[in-house]
Amino acid sequence: MQKRHLYRCCILPIVLYGFQVWFYNKAPLNYPLKILRKMQQRAALWIIEAFRTTPTMGIETIVRLTPIHLYLKKLQQWFHLRGISLPSNHIIKSILSPNETSEFNPLNLSIKSLTDKQRLHLNSPLIDMDNTSNEIIPSFSPFNQEFFPGNRLSDIFSNQFLFQHHSPNIKYHVKNLDNIVLEASSDHFSSIVVSNASIKNGVATSISHIHSYNNPIIKTIHHTTNITTMEAKLFAIRCGINQAVNIPNVKWVIVITDAIYTAKQIFDLSSYSYQVHTAAISKELRSFFNQDPDNYIDFWNCPSKINWPLHSAVDKEIKENTLMPALPHKSSWDFCSKQNSDFILALWRMFFQASDFKGKQFLELFDDNFNHLEPSSVKGSSWLQQFGHSNSLCVRAIRAIINHAPIGKYRLRFFPKEEFLCPCGLYFIESRRHLLHECKRFNNY
Repeated sequence: MQKRHLYRCCILPIVLYGFQVWFYNKAPLNYPLKILRKMQQRAALWIIEAFRTTPTMGIETIVRLTPIHLYLKKLQQWFHLRGISLPSNHIIKSILSPNETSEFNPLNLSIKSLTDKQRLHLNSPLIDMDNTSNEIIPSFSPFNQEFFPGNRLSDIFSNQFLFQHHSPNIKYHVKNLDNIVLEASSDHFSSIVVSNASIKNGVATSISHIHSYNNPIIKTIHHTTNITTMEAKLFAIRCGINQAVNIPNVKWVIVITDAIYTAKQIFDLSSYSYQVHTAAISKELRSFFNQDPDNYIDFWNCPSKINWPLHSAVDKEIKENTLMPALPHKSSWDFCSKQNSDFILALWRMFFQASDFKGKQFLELFDDNFNHLEPSSVKGSSWLQQFGHSNSLCVRAIRAIINHAPIGKYRLRFFPKEEFLCPCGLYFIESRRHLLHECKRFNNY
């Protein structure tokens, strides 16, 4: 599949460079899409060395090439999200969001200043981006003071926080959790935060339990929609830390979560979509660390599968909180990105199942659970991963799946004057079914 990587990494980026100029709502797309479909068809034929009469969608699916019109749609949606993630002082933001960047909009040239009639007749990719920006919750904060070099928690308080990962030995890890909780429970100056979150029926539930010496359990419960599980878990950690560090005389905070890598985002230096949450956590921890150099926070990983009592109590409470989705409202950046990818994949699968472009003779394939194999662009989901070690075997498998192979039935359809009988003499036409199930020449296979 090296040819596929070459096409995806070298050819497509060059061909689609600057596609935003011509691929947007209301733009005429028939001619450019026709050229691009022909290009991708030739690339797919080159990748798998199939006959030129092979149906395009069939070979695209086999080699994990998203149909070009859907791939462009995916890139367009990513372009809109990328524009939303730009810093507030970017020139494009001055067009999309004048309220947030008024200093860059002295002449009031924002899209929002246009009348409905002007907006209707204006064809531009920025119109599509502006429509998308109104549906997403602002979550990027790259210029927040918490992330300035030299002012970050990892720069100033690097010795006041620690991450304890999950040990391969489950019993040993559970024993460590029990010991640390037993020690903290008997300490007047410690607080334990156990948090988790999940999404059910489209509603995200974030719960934290805060345990402190000789005090009742403090619980935080929040519900929302249109966010990802990672964001919900990070928000649960945020709420738990907020309560723990504000308990009087607390010097040691222990955070127990099954999302330890999400918790690490609090000290991440790069730009990501939920910086608003990490900035709020960072601000709370900065105040906590400044109160006393001995103040400390520990993050412990606790996978749900080990059924540790305190964490299981949070899980049980999450399952008991079943809510139906509320009225539609804005989505998070990550949720919108995932939703767009899922939508493109669903369209691809629908076209593949309902369309004849995959070929009427396309062989239906099943997985180990007898479910139909469906198109996917995910790495490692190739239909031919079992044949990747041999180029000749891979080509033969592809020709068998699409039924475009140098056999009698193919010759009868495209070259009717040539011989189409099976050499075994048992069947009138040398067909795929005959070769796979009946032909005595391949009985040993």
